[in-house]
Amino acid sequence: MDERLKTFYELYERRKSIREYSDKEIEKDKLGRLLETLRRAQSAANRQPWHFIIIEKKDVKMLHDIFTKDGFKSAPLIIAACAEPQKAWVRKADGRNYAWVDVTIAITEMIAAATAEELGACWIAAIEPAKVREILGIPPHIEVVALIAIGYPAAPLIKEEKNRKPLEEIIHYGKW
Repeated sequence: MDERLKTFYELYERRKSIREYSDKEIEKDKLGRLLETLRRAQSAANRQPWHFIIIEKKDVKMLHDIFTKDGFKSAPLIIAACAEPQKAWVRKADGRNYAWVDVTIAITEMIAAATAEELGACWIAAIEPAKVREILGIPPHIEVVALIAIGYPAAPLIKEEKNRKPLEEIIHYGKW
């Protein structure tokens, strides 16, 4: 296997949801690369129907009441990922709006980049979007998709087997 491919797959084996963070701050150059990953992510018809609010350590405390896990309070960075459905591509056949799909792609690519940077991240969906909207001053036409906690893990990122369904249960060839 090509060394670049090997590195890519090793990255995905190391990636896991991190819920406890060290006190180490994220370097500005690393943060810049993560934000660039968000900006460059794929989106349907290149509509880019997203907005991201960066909440740094000094301001993370304003979100403490909405976290269901105390470890998130130690994250030096929270990114609020938001969708703007009015700007998204809509599939004509069924009217499905792809704003959330596009935001999810951007988040996923950024989380992979965070892992490559030796940072940990966790998608936080167990939130009350109305509270997040109020705290962060998000306009009514913007939807809160998730919060992403990012920082140096309190424990090292290690390769571990994940509990995933076998391919036979999820892959269909040709037809269902």
